[in-house]
Amino acid sequence: MKSVSVIRKDLFQKKYYILIFTVSLSALLLEFTLTRVLSVTLWYHFAFLVISVAMLGLGISGIVLALFRKILNTESEKILPFLSLLYGISILLSFWMINKIPFDPFSLLFEKIQILYLPLYYILITLPFFFAGLIISYLLAKFKNEIHKLYFFDLLGAGISCFFFTVFIPLLGGNGTVAIASAIAFLVTIFSAEKLSKNRKIGIVRLGGFAMLILNIIIIFNIDSSLPVNPTPNKIYANYIKQNPNLNLFSGWNTISKIDVMREQEDSPDGYNVLLAVIDEGNATTTIPNVKSLPPQNKPADLSNLAFISENKPEKVFIIGSAGGGEVLTALHHGAHKVKGVEINGLINDLISEKFAYWTGPLIKNNKDVEIITDDARSVIRRDTQNYDVIISAHTISSSAVSNGSMSMVENYILTKEAVTEYINHLSNNGILYVSRPETQLPKLTATLKEVHKDILPGPETGSTTINFDKCIAVFRRPVNVFETEKSFLSGIIYKKSGLTESEMNNLYNEIGSLGLEILYDPIIKQDGIYKDIVELEDINQIIASYPYSINPATDNKPFFDESVGFRNISLEQIKEIFSQNEKGILALKERPIAEVTLIIIFIQTVIIAGVLLLIPLRFIKKEKNYRKSPVNILYFASIGLGYIMVQIALIQKFTLLLGQPVYTMLAVISAMLIASGLGSISSKKIIGENKSRILMVFMLIVFLVVMTGLLTPVLFNSFVRFHIIWRIILTVIIVFPIGFFMGMPFPTALSLYKEEQKRQIAYAWAVNGFFSVAGTVLTMILAMTIGFKAVFIIPGMLYIFAMFIILKKYD
Repeated sequence: MKSVSVIRKDLFQKKYYILIFTVSLSALLLEFTLTRVLSVTLWYHFAFLVISVAMLGLGISGIVLALFRKILNTESEKILPFLSLLYGISILLSFWMINKIPFDPFSLLFEKIQILYLPLYYILITLPFFFAGLIISYLLAKFKNEIHKLYFFDLLGAGISCFFFTVFIPLLGGNGTVAIASAIAFLVTIFSAEKLSKNRKIGIVRLGGFAMLILNIIIIFNIDSSLPVNPTPNKIYANYIKQNPNLNLFSGWNTISKIDVMREQEDSPDGYNVLLAVIDEGNATTTIPNVKSLPPQNKPADLSNLAFISENKPEKVFIIGSAGGGEVLTALHHGAHKVKGVEINGLINDLISEKFAYWTGPLIKNNKDVEIITDDARSVIRRDTQNYDVIISAHTISSSAVSNGSMSMVENYILTKEAVTEYINHLSNNGILYVSRPETQLPKLTATLKEVHKDILPGPETGSTTINFDKCIAVFRRPVNVFETEKSFLSGIIYKKSGLTESEMNNLYNEIGSLGLEILYDPIIKQDGIYKDIVELEDINQIIASYPYSINPATDNKPFFDESVGFRNISLEQIKEIFSQNEKGILALKERPIAEVTLIIIFIQTVIIAGVLLLIPLRFIKKEKNYRKSPVNILYFASIGLGYIMVQIALIQKFTLLLGQPVYTMLAVISAMLIASGLGSISSKKIIGENKSRILMVFMLIVFLVVMTGLLTPVLFNSFVRFHIIWRIILTVIIVFPIGFFMGMPFPTALSLYKEEQKRQIAYAWAVNGFFSVAGTVLTMILAMTIGFKAVFIIPGMLYIFAMFIILKKYD
C-alpha cells in the first residue's frame, strides 16, 4: 500500500505541473487577445483601462484564498476540476456579455447609463482572470515544497502563450483565439479529473468539461455568429459596415490589427476608384487605389503631391507607412524610378500585393520600381545606406494597440528627434521631407525640425553657409470642417534642407489651391502665429514655456510625440471633456490628453482596489490559532513585483527600435524573459538554497544587469542595427535571458521560507505581487513620460536592492 501511495502522489505532482502550465498559458493568451479585441471594440487607450482592472483579478484571487481558509483546505483533486470548469465558462460568458453591452467610454458623462455599464464591464472581464489566478495561487500555496518547479511551469506557460497568440490570431481572429483560451481551460478540467471520474460530483464536472469542449469547438467553427465582436456605437465605420454587409469584401486579423476592406459606393474624381481598408473598426483607415496601367496617366488627388514640388523629377522615394498604396501611386505619377514603401502592418501589404492584386493592378505586384517591406520604417531607414529625393510620412497615426504585451499606450518612435535626424540625413542635397499629422501636433513637429536643422546642418565654423530654417519649411492644413473643432485633423509640413526656391513655392501654391488647402506658414509670406514664433525665435525654450501645450521635441528616451500636456497641467475640465465626446471620439484621441488621463485613472483605481483589498485579510490572518509571523516582510513581494514588470516594459520599449516589428519584440523579449525566469525559478533551489552570500550575489547581479542594460543598449543597437533580423533577435535573447533568469529567483526563494501551515500567507504574498505588477505597468509609463526610459532602468535596480535588504534580515 505504501508504494501505491507514493506512486499516486508523484502522479498528482506531475499533473499539477501540466495544470499550472496550461492555465498560465491560457490566461496570458487571453490577456494578449483581449487587449487586441478591446482595441477593436473600444479604443486603444480604453482597452488598457479595462485590461488593467481585469489583471487585478489575479491578485484578488490571492486575497480570496487568504480570507477563505476552506478553499485551501479542500482537497486539490476535488476543487481544481471545478475551478478550471468555471474558468473556461467565465471566458466564453464574459466575452459574449461584454460584446452585448453598448459601453462607450467617450460617452461616460454624456449618457448616464454608461455609469452603470462601466462597473458591469469591469466585473465581467475580471472574472476569467480571477478564476485563473485562483487555480495558480491555490497550487503555489498548497504545494509549498514544489514552489520552484510549479513557478517554473507557470512562467513557462506564460512564455509559450506568446507563440500561441502569434499563431491563432491570424488563423481564427480575436474572438476565435478567446475560444482557444477557453478550450484549453476545458481540457484542463477533463485532464485534472481523469483519475476521479468514479467520484459522482467530479464525474459530473468532467462530463461538463467534455460538453463545454464540444460546444467550444462548435463555436470556433461558427465564431462570428456565436461569439461576435461588437464595437462601441461611437465607431462610425464599424456600424456602417454592419449595416451594409454587402459592401464588406474582406475581414482579417493579425497580431496588431483587425482589417475590413469595403467597397466605396462613389467614383473618385481623379479616375482612381478606391477600396477603403478600415483598421480596428475605425481607429484608422487607408485607401487602396484601382490602377489599370503604368505609368499613371491621371494625377492622384492625394495630399502627398505636395512632396513633389521640386524642379527636378525625383529618382528615389521612401515612404514611411505606405499603407494602401496611395503615396506609391503619387510617387510613380511624378516620375520616381525607385519607390521603397515600409508598412509595419503585414496584413495590409498582403492585401495590396496578393489578395487585391486584381484591384491594384501593376502598382505593387511584379513592379520592379516598387519595393514594399513589412517592418518598422524607423528600423529600416537606420539600416539603409541610400539617400532619397523625397521621404514621405503621411498620417502615420493609429489609435490601435500594438500587441507586444505591454501597456505601451503612447510611445511613438517615428517622430522623435533622433528619427527626424535620420530622415534628414537620408535626404539627397535637394531632398524634401513631407510629414502630415493632426494640426494639434504641428507645433511640436516644427520645433523638432528646427532643433534637428540646427544640429546637423553645416555652419560657418565648417566654412559653409547655413540655410536659415525659415527658408526651409512650409506648413499647411485642410480647412476645419463641421465635424472637427478648432483644429484640422489633416495638416502637415514640407521641409527642404537646402531651402525652398521661388519656383518650388509657386508649385506649392498651385498644389495647395488645387487640393483646397490653407497655408499656415511659408518662407515668403511668413504668416503670423505659433509657427512663425517657433521658426524665428532664437531661443525655442521661450515658446515652450509660454505655449499651453507641450511642444518639447520627443526623443528616443522619451518617445511620446502625442503627449499634449504634462501630468501637472491636466485639469478636471479636460477630464470631463474626454468622457463627453460622444461621436467625436476619434478626434479626441489626438486633441485631448487621453493617454495621460487614462494612465492616471488606471493608477488611482489600482491603488484604491489594491489598498482596500490588501488590508482586509491581515486582520483575519493574524487571528489564526497557529499564526506565525511572515518570514519575509510583505514589502519584499511588492518591490519585486513592481521591479520585474518595470524592467520588462522598459526592455520592450528599448528593443522595439532594434527589432522593428512588434511580433519580434513579443517573442524575443516577453517570451524569452518569462521562460528564462522560469528556468531561474527551477534553478534557484540549487543555486541559492539558504546560502546568504548567494542570495546577495543574485540580487547584485540583477541590479548590475538591469542598470547596465539601460545604459549600454543604445551603443549596442547602433552597432547591430544593420545586421539581419535573426542576429538582432539572437542579440536580444542574449541580453534579456540572463536578466530574466536571475529575476526569476527572488519570488520562489522567498515563498520557500514559509512553513507548511502558512498557506494563507503565501496566497497573500501572491496577491501583493500581482497587485504591484499591475501598478508597476502604469507607473512605468508615467515615469517614462516624466523622466525617460533610461531613468526607469535605475528604479527597478533600487527596488531590488531594497528587497535584498529585506530578505537578508532572515539570515541575520
